[in-house]
Amino acid sequence: MKIKQLLLVLFIALTSSTIAQIDANITDLNTNKTVAISDLYSEYNLDRSIPTLIITWSGEWCAPCIDLINRYHSCDLSMLNLITINVDAKDRRDGVLNKGYHRNWTKSLNFHANLGGSSRGLDNIFNVSSAPLVIYMINGYISDALVSFQITPYKLVESGRINDIGFIWNNSSDLNSLAWSYYENVNDQAKLQEAIGWVNRSIALDENYHNVDTHAALLFKTGKYTEALKRAKDAIEIGKQTGVDYSASTDLINQIIEKL
Repeated sequence: MKIKQLLLVLFIALTSSTIAQIDANITDLNTNKTVAISDLYSEYNLDRSIPTLIITWSGEWCAPCIDLINRYHSCDLSMLNLITINVDAKDRRDGVLNKGYHRNWTKSLNFHANLGGSSRGLDNIFNVSSAPLVIYMINGYISDALVSFQITPYKLVESGRINDIGFIWNNSSDLNSLAWSYYENVNDQAKLQEAIGWVNRSIALDENYHNVDTHAALLFKTGKYTEALKRAKDAIEIGKQTGVDYSASTDLINQIIEKL
């Protein structure tokens, strides 16, 4: 897997490809119209001023691909052109599509790859035996391409590729993940306070063990030990009720007690 990723990234780096150089056809799942990947911007009047993300998926052997695409659909996709491409084999594709995963993806452009036989099949350009293949483009130029489940929405915000927290403002999971990343990697108190605002929003959307534990951890890191102790206890109670491992909150309580 690592070799495939390296070769793919090397291919992109060496060619500095634009979307116009991807000579492969894909078929629109809504209209059944076959279009060239090179024509996507013109055919669908895509906004070149915002990033474009292509994610491949399989309904047979890549449930995490579907989860990743669903996660993006909890975001503000006016800030991102999202394109999904199913890469299931032709003889299995209808069964997968009949399950209707893609029918909830109303804010993305959804296609299936035309694999095998044709010189313009996607499998002649990229290795599609692993997914999700994620291709990140800026103004039609491919910036990054790799096979990874880790290109989650909050990472686009964290890296500054989408410089607007509004992109994930209605996505509880990604708000929490971004806040936790700040807890782990940031020491600036003003930025940590900002992260507390994000995790509070995450909790308002969907309170769960993970975001309450993040809240407790951020309170601890900002020196609010009494509040942190209370929230860590809250996290443990939620963990007990939902069957989630709460050992991290127990460890945090021990750290808090040392400070009190």
